[in-house]
Amino acid sequence: MAKKNELAVLDTFKLANPYEGMDPELLAELEDELADLDDEKGITCRRIKMPSGGALAFEVQGEDEEDVEYVKELQGVILFTHRVNGYWSKPLGDGEGNAAPDCSSMDGKMGINTTTGECINCDTCPLNQYGTDPRGGDGKACKNMRRLYLMISGDPNCYLLTVPPTSIRDVNKKLRSLLTGGTPYIGMVVSIKLAKETNKGGVDYAKIVLNKAGLLPAGVVAQAKELRRQMKDKFKEMSINAAEYNQPQGNPLDINPVDDLNEIFPDRAEEAPPAPQFEEAPPLPDDDNLPFA
Repeated sequence: MAKKNELAVLDTFKLANPYEGMDPELLAELEDELADLDDEKGITCRRIKMPSGGALAFEVQGEDEEDVEYVKELQGVILFTHRVNGYWSKPLGDGEGNAAPDCSSMDGKMGINTTTGECINCDTCPLNQYGTDPRGGDGKACKNMRRLYLMISGDPNCYLLTVPPTSIRDVNKKLRSLLTGGTPYIGMVVSIKLAKETNKGGVDYAKIVLNKAGLLPAGVVAQAKELRRQMKDKFKEMSINAAEYNQPQGNPLDINPVDDLNEIFPDRAEEAPPAPQFEEAPPLPDDDNLPFA
């Protein structure tokens, strides 16, 4: 008899391989043709976008960017997660929705100013302090976010969900509780839904609600760990754009909480932040050499 609150093993969950069961001759031809193409930097994944106006369905990208499916609940395995910061000097409206940030950080600790090439300590950067949001309120000018890379049962594609500032406090706390509960999130299936909230200005927005759904079978855990290893090797090559943040704000008190990676990974709390606030970056001959281009 299962103990109270004990998670069941989801034997039906499967991490799909797009080439599994393929004819060896056809597979060899595909691999040969793929070798002719240019290498892609970063992690190839489909986007999951947050809705606007308090709607309660995610926009899940299909085979094409304009092929969108509306999903009320996501169930999958978090293969990898990391913080990202982005600062845009211009408002994100009026055609700026896909603009690259003026400064971005792929770990939430060290940012790079794309204009000057300066490396900036995020902890001490003036734009990453409460009360600096140009729209007013208690938020920050720099937007603190978190990326979740998900695999869904039976689907060979990786999906990227960017957690906005209005949801990051709850998601960080839930991730920590998953780890301190004794089960790594790589070994379980999570459920991700949306709840409707209203900010101080009376604007409705959607907030992420993340919960445990079940445990992965041991064989699938081994596959997930290998995929996680591959992602960790490549994640710094990823870039961010304004589309990841172009959504309504919630309660300013929920924006950019102090929760950070040290809370989720307590064993890293001893790591000292970079000492200088600004330092000269190495020469960058072209954009391809930016750390997260």
